[in-house]
Amino acid sequence: MHIFLPELKIGDTEGFTKERDIFGRSVIGKGLTNVLSTVSDSMVVAVDGQWGSGKSTFLKMWAGELRNNEFPVVYFDAFQNDYAEDAFTAIVSEIVSLAQEKRKDRTSTGKKFIDKAVGAGKVVLRSGVKLGVKLATMGALEAAELNEVAEEIAREASEFEDKYVGELLTKQQEQKDAIESFREALATLPALLTQPKQKDQTEFAPRPLIIIIDELDRCRPLFALQILERVKHFFSVKNVHFVLGVHLAQLRNSVIVAYGPGIDARMYLQKFIHLTLQLTDESFYRHERNTTKFIDYLDRQMQLPNSHTTSYAKEYFRHLAECRNLGFRTIERLMSTLAMAEAFGASENTYAPIAIIVGLCAIKVLEPDLYLMAKAGTLRWEEIRVPLGFAASADESEAHTVHIIAEHLKFCTLPNDPSPDDQLMTYGSNLPRYGLKRLQVIPSVAHNIINRLMPP
Repeated sequence: MHIFLPELKIGDTEGFTKERDIFGRSVIGKGLTNVLSTVSDSMVVAVDGQWGSGKSTFLKMWAGELRNNEFPVVYFDAFQNDYAEDAFTAIVSEIVSLAQEKRKDRTSTGKKFIDKAVGAGKVVLRSGVKLGVKLATMGALEAAELNEVAEEIAREASEFEDKYVGELLTKQQEQKDAIESFREALATLPALLTQPKQKDQTEFAPRPLIIIIDELDRCRPLFALQILERVKHFFSVKNVHFVLGVHLAQLRNSVIVAYGPGIDARMYLQKFIHLTLQLTDESFYRHERNTTKFIDYLDRQMQLPNSHTTSYAKEYFRHLAECRNLGFRTIERLMSTLAMAEAFGASENTYAPIAIIVGLCAIKVLEPDLYLMAKAGTLRWEEIRVPLGFAASADESEAHTVHIIAEHLKFCTLPNDPSPDDQLMTYGSNLPRYGLKRLQVIPSVAHNIINRLMPP
């Protein structure tokens, strides 16, 4: 058994395999490929999905599929590169790496592109570096040094302003020429980077260059917006397409952080993004939905025991995921918490009802504040009824399990004793054997089973 889901490693040319493509998204990938192959004008497509919806997995598999069909592809992780001084140089370096990989960097076209990229990079990175460093480090200075440094910065700022204005007046055309030359050189790359499978193939339609920018919603807000602006102003040329892996709601928040609450973030992003592809699940039947497929996938990959606890958990977690629109990473955390509880086990002297274990796993992951109350023995039924999905109707296939878990938790969290003829009383018949009272069950299970093993 695995406590955590083994890391998913997707090879550069693996593509959509049956083992990896558990949601059947190869059809979406094929459609996206068809669109970008048909349109020659530069396109920016946003693959939109909430955090943990499988965007990165989809994009990596799609990138492999593209490579297998002779498309030149750049995969750029924005989150891993947001330390870069400027998004332009970070993206260009990945394109140069692709040219080197295909051994095209020493061709005349390749050398020209690199040369023009250097020229455009100078335009992007010009001026102000020394001043910016001093401004960024002012907060670390002692009070006695502050006045002296402030005067120096003021003097340099004045000189910088004069120099900058002069540069704008005298070098504006030179800078425009450098940018346009870069764009012209970039437009020649798709044909250069396309390599037919057969060396003697004379007629071969060049594929567009597709640059995938993933994790755009996880990097620094200003870096994310800088990427969009650089793409629009520097990389918008024929047969060069960008596909963004992003949660657009989060990216809109980045726009508001950068430009203030008065900006229409949706309209702002429409200037940069032409099309949006949403990774939503539209399956009608429960067994066909992505949530069900992912929980079954976790069960197989983590090799969870074939126990009543696992069975109850899978059904209840499916219900919770539907009620609360949980992302896959949150579902993974639920299953990992369950796996830790299963692995730790319970001694003969520990009361460990399955329904309480499963319910506490959900509380621990989804409601940390309520979990602290559970450990303290102050958790009450009305506080968990709605957040744990007990107020929502359950699918017929899960209704019994959801009801059992709800009844167990209700019995252990009701402030007043249930009436003697209440069905809930049957759940407490074994408590005296363990030296527990009704309201002691939740903190006992939380401390002795759920909370014994925790991630750092």
